[in-house]
Amino acid sequence: MTTLAVSDVSVSYGTHVALDEVSLVVPSGSVVAVLGPSGCGKTSLLLAIAGLLGVDTGSITVGSRIVSRPGNDIPPEQRGIGWVPQETSLFPHMSVADNIGFALPKGRRRSERIDELASLVGLDEMLHRMPDELSGGQAQRVALARALATDPDVVLLDEPFGALDAVLRHSLGREVVSLLRGRDATTLLVTHDREEALDLADLVVVMDGGRVVQVGTPQEIYEKPLTPWVASFVGETVVIDGEWLDTALDCQTCGQREACEGVPDRYGCSGHVSTELGQLAASAQGFQPRHGEKVRVVLRPEWLVPQATGVDSRVVTIAYAGHDALVELAVQPSGTRVRARIAAPFLPAVGAPFGIAVRHPALVFPAAPDTAESLDEPRVTIERSASDRSSSV
Repeated sequence: MTTLAVSDVSVSYGTHVALDEVSLVVPSGSVVAVLGPSGCGKTSLLLAIAGLLGVDTGSITVGSRIVSRPGNDIPPEQRGIGWVPQETSLFPHMSVADNIGFALPKGRRRSERIDELASLVGLDEMLHRMPDELSGGQAQRVALARALATDPDVVLLDEPFGALDAVLRHSLGREVVSLLRGRDATTLLVTHDREEALDLADLVVVMDGGRVVQVGTPQEIYEKPLTPWVASFVGETVVIDGEWLDTALDCQTCGQREACEGVPDRYGCSGHVSTELGQLAASAQGFQPRHGEKVRVVLRPEWLVPQATGVDSRVVTIAYAGHDALVELAVQPSGTRVRARIAAPFLPAVGAPFGIAVRHPALVFPAAPDTAESLDEPRVTIERSASDRSSSV
């Protein structure tokens, strides 16, 4: 078992900085996902780890070996790293068996190893097929078997499921990661798919602009993002203005009707915030606001729940997803738009009055916007992911 460590690595293409002092650790036998938008440096990071791109500063270590540092790189084939690319890159003139065994020396052991790997990925009956006779999922299994053929210390997955349909991508992703965990493989998965990262990884590294902006477990990344940008990148958010309160007289989150000072052990909050949705228990992220300070409040749609005695709103649109729906609401009387994730059996009608309450501590950030362009936004917004399908009903 081998740990992969990237320490203060910078990579430039001319005047363009692709990686800016990036550091991360993939613990031995774990699955770590690097998540970020296009152009954030994910691919450059993989190329540098694989030995296909030199580093300007810093070092890359596989186990106890330094495989990359400025002016001194170990060749890719000597690094003990297996690569599963986004495009399977199978040799079209070779059978499945020959693709799997491409890097293996000739001999009896080669044939045994190919059979072993084919069985591992469920392709026992397809060794004589050609790549053009395979489905997308089968081709990815061949690519994985080929990457594992030489028993690599580290496996790199470069968005390997991106070209597959949604159902197959989900099932194959879990199957592949389960297989790698069963072999105690140290695995780095690069993806722009937040659901894939949160579902498959032990740790998630969020990148933007060539930098690492947060590292944590999937739950930490989702529930305790360090910035509003991270919050909106890993899931839908509702962003509203608020005012920090050291003490709330009517806490909507915990239902306490007397003075509530926030009990971290009980509610995960460090204070309260006054908003159009009431006085909410809140957790300040990375700073300690003063009483009365204007702040930015971030909520998840699933934290907003129906409540007859809650804040008055009216249903504007419904984006139906089968098991639940994202319901867009106009808070009364201001008309401020927010979204709530409501279970399908309890969906209201468009135009109907709807009472809402917040049943999770709000995330609170400084009122000043982040540097990310996506945060130069109006005072009240509804953050939507690129994959959302929202429609009026």
